[in-house]
Amino acid sequence: MELPRIVFVCTGNTCRSVMARYLLEGGLRRRLGETHLPVEVDSAGLHSLEGEPATPHTLQVLSELGYDASAHKSKRLTPEDINGADLVLTMTRAHKEAVLDMVPAAADKVFTLREYVASATGRGMPAKEDIDDPAGGDEQVYRMCRDEINEQVQALVELLAKKYGPDTEGRDNKVLVGIGCDHAGYPLKKAVIAYFEEAGIAFRDYGTYSEDPVDYPDFGLQVAQAVANGDCQFGVLICGTGIGMSITANKVRHVRAALCTEPVSARLARQHNDANVLAMGGRLTGPVMAVEIVKAFLATGFEGGRHQRRLDKISALEEGQS
Repeated sequence: MELPRIVFVCTGNTCRSVMARYLLEGGLRRRLGETHLPVEVDSAGLHSLEGEPATPHTLQVLSELGYDASAHKSKRLTPEDINGADLVLTMTRAHKEAVLDMVPAAADKVFTLREYVASATGRGMPAKEDIDDPAGGDEQVYRMCRDEINEQVQALVELLAKKYGPDTEGRDNKVLVGIGCDHAGYPLKKAVIAYFEEAGIAFRDYGTYSEDPVDYPDFGLQVAQAVANGDCQFGVLICGTGIGMSITANKVRHVRAALCTEPVSARLARQHNDANVLAMGGRLTGPVMAVEIVKAFLATGFEGGRHQRRLDKISALEEGQS
């Protein structure tokens, strides 16, 4: 059976649409924890030259998230591409109009990226619908463009995973680990994600996606809520010291976040406290140690017994504050 087909469209097919394609493919693999994709993803440009590589800045900012786009070759959008697609997502309104000029009958499946995400998720349309072309800008301009696209693509990942992901019969589709960080934790998060990918551990990356300054509660809350509502079995949070993330996560009911600096405390946090979120300090813990802490945390089960009695008392405290 043919897979549903999504085509991203920009001007030259060397920057924005390339980012969107690789971010979506990679995001779906991370979300589903599998090597196959439930959709076919492609990209094209309205005015592209055939066979051009992605720009160096595009390759760089994608590589920062672990994606290798070096095999990309640009192509020009054709009416056949539009007719053969189930969904065409453009970077700007002008791109959308140009696509519809080519194939007017495709109006029911051609949207700007932000327009489609806003409609499909029930979010309000943002004031700025277009994603501007970074061509001619420096690496930071490309990085900002990537993050704009990635914010929309991550919402699209969730929509597609729910719509086209493997059915739940006979298998557990729960994301195993949700991971998030702030700018200070971003380098260490990359190291942990590399371990997840090597070990075949299913995960979802809740951001942030660069070292640009952000507020850690925004990302800690997302991961903690995903654990509390059952979307993720465990969470991993990283900020400068891990303290801010652990405080944030522990504000969410049914979350037990433990700040760990070595594997022994990580094992005990699981054995005795049934911790479901691990917090680490990106400025205090090196990548090798971080991976060992994560391994210990994920490999250890809760002992129950007398420890369950103590957790019941913690749960009673939560209920008393509701």
